[in-house]
Amino acid sequence: MKYPVPFIGLLALSLTGMAQNNIPTLSLSTLPSVTIDLKRSGPTRPGVFTHFDVIDQRTDTVRIGIHTFVPTIGRSHNNQLVFPRPAAAEVAAFLNKNFATPGGHWSALIVLRNLWLSDANYLKEDKVKDDRIIDQKTHIRLKAEIYACNDSVYIPILRFDTLQTYKNSNQYNNWSSYYSLWETDLTAVLSEMADSISALAPARIENGRRLHREDILQFNRSRFDPAITASNVLSAGVYASFQEFRDNAPSVQNFEIQQQKGDRMLYLKDAGGSLQYSHDAWGYCDGKTIFIMRDGKLYPLWKEGKAFYFFSQAYKEYKLPDPYINPQGQSPVAAADILLSGPPPPGYRPTSGGITQPWVTKNAHNRQRIYTLDMDSGSVY
Repeated sequence: MKYPVPFIGLLALSLTGMAQNNIPTLSLSTLPSVTIDLKRSGPTRPGVFTHFDVIDQRTDTVRIGIHTFVPTIGRSHNNQLVFPRPAAAEVAAFLNKNFATPGGHWSALIVLRNLWLSDANYLKEDKVKDDRIIDQKTHIRLKAEIYACNDSVYIPILRFDTLQTYKNSNQYNNWSSYYSLWETDLTAVLSEMADSISALAPARIENGRRLHREDILQFNRSRFDPAITASNVLSAGVYASFQEFRDNAPSVQNFEIQQQKGDRMLYLKDAGGSLQYSHDAWGYCDGKTIFIMRDGKLYPLWKEGKAFYFFSQAYKEYKLPDPYINPQGQSPVAAADILLSGPPPPGYRPTSGGITQPWVTKNAHNRQRIYTLDMDSGSVY
């Protein structure tokens, strides 16, 4: 593993840089990198395929995730998570080393549609639906299509789609173990995929439909052809749904955007011309910039390659003593100076009373989280 040097002050400035109209400006390539290594534990389990080929059809082929490192005191900052090599080469090498069986008749083609490591951030409405969500710490998303190949014939074996959630009491500010756990968990997810396709392959090969490689490639390329990415002209208006965003076809034109305490808010005009606050729209476009709605506020999207990203505030809730002091016995620390986007820092104790109260992080330190948009489903993570 390679860990970034935390240039916290400099990085904080780069992540909050604003262009005109308060639009954040950032290239993800400027983020410090953390290298994730795939590590096989235990004996290998050869399957039925002679070797594995991997094609990376993700919207972002440069990195495999973004993690917000949260120091105990100070500003949070974002790291990009990467493999030592391109994802296709790294996953193929791992599978060939641990699961290939020389001498067989069939090879495997893996089409990566999604592979992303991220913090388990959520909205207030998510907590209302399921209070257990506050226990989630990280997510690993893996979506892939697997085909058996013999000469020019390809047979679908499995569409693998999983979300792995880490819920244990690992601290966000524990570098020595945090990324090691991610490496172990991602290795386990890929191993599960390899075991699944080995078990399913014999029956699917015998009975599955036959395809050509170009059919598979064309199907996956079509994911990147929505009008919103293909057109050089953005249509202005409010998107009522994710599909309207994909189609570059906002259906609502009678609206007004208002700035309230630094946040963009959407108001729709009814038949009588009155303005009604809306938090149900998907987003809107002013003809130059696309905005996505999250928790009733509008955040500008920016595009890198074929992927869309945006800054937004995380919502986390914990029970913490207030006021409290740090373990070194220094002066009491103001709540606004503590980043509470992970579990409470170990060793903190109340200065008086021991009375705990809910604490919802809404301070300025915690506003610059980077989220990505799943162009298949419209999900945000």
